[in-house]
Amino acid sequence: MRYWSETRRNCHHAEPLDSWREPVDQWLGYLDVIGRSRETQRTRWYQIGEFSRLVGKGIPDVTEDDLVVCLARLNTESRRGMRSCIKTFYDWCIRHDLAVYNPAVGIPVVRTDVRGGLICPEDAVARGLSDQDEYASMAVMLGAFCGLRRIEMTRINLASDLEETPNGLELIIHGKGNRERKLPVPQRLAVKLSERPRGWLFPGDVHGHCGVDFVAKRIKKATGFPSHALRRRFATVAYYRSGCNIILVSKMLGHANIATTMHYIGLVQDEMRNAIEATTRTDPTILLSPTAFRGSTDVFDIAYDLTTARIG
Repeated sequence: MRYWSETRRNCHHAEPLDSWREPVDQWLGYLDVIGRSRETQRTRWYQIGEFSRLVGKGIPDVTEDDLVVCLARLNTESRRGMRSCIKTFYDWCIRHDLAVYNPAVGIPVVRTDVRGGLICPEDAVARGLSDQDEYASMAVMLGAFCGLRRIEMTRINLASDLEETPNGLELIIHGKGNRERKLPVPQRLAVKLSERPRGWLFPGDVHGHCGVDFVAKRIKKATGFPSHALRRRFATVAYYRSGCNIILVSKMLGHANIATTMHYIGLVQDEMRNAIEATTRTDPTILLSPTAFRGSTDVFDIAYDLTTARIG
């Protein structure tokens, strides 16, 4: 395997079955040509390798039942990824006369788990920020203060990804699907970044930077929580402190769909109680908090008359 043989020296246990290796390598070459990122290719390689070992059959012999048994072993999010991987791979195999049947075609898309996941609590964030390992504390900052994915952290190059603007420092984030976005850098993080040498923020041997496991392990050790729990903490805090601006939070997280962002935001019990208490009032007018628009010194009271409310 081209890329992984160069950068992963001890991954023979994760390789596909012998009869799958050449087709898988050709398929990855196809994914590369159509613009899939190296991280996506790496993920697909691990997924297809795991699947081939679990079924223990040749490519044309795999059935829908084989895929169902495999998916039953996984959690919801992993099922989504595995099904997508198998469907894409077999679509390619059919076009190249390596199979006549796609075992994923009869299996519907796995629904997203609406429960979301863990949100890193504030005391755990504080522990991580004070960790003696500078790489760990830096990763915690990027997750808790900027909402970065662990792969996005590893791709930061301070020589090219920091920009001085009239409004302060901005960081260029290299996100999923080769999509880039820019985020303002909070002052506390800007001070730390200014102390680091120019170049890869987390140097290593994967194209010059470290792998995602390097970051993930340090975050888990420093906070006791997985790296994505920091991203959910950022989403929740940013949502409520921006006046529940879901579009803004979605943009900062780099999500293509606001529905995805909703799964990252935790429910604050105080907000629920305030909403419940508000419904006990029977006056017909809703008066929102006084609002000052940016660039204006005037403060406006915003009121809505409930007697005019309707659906549609």
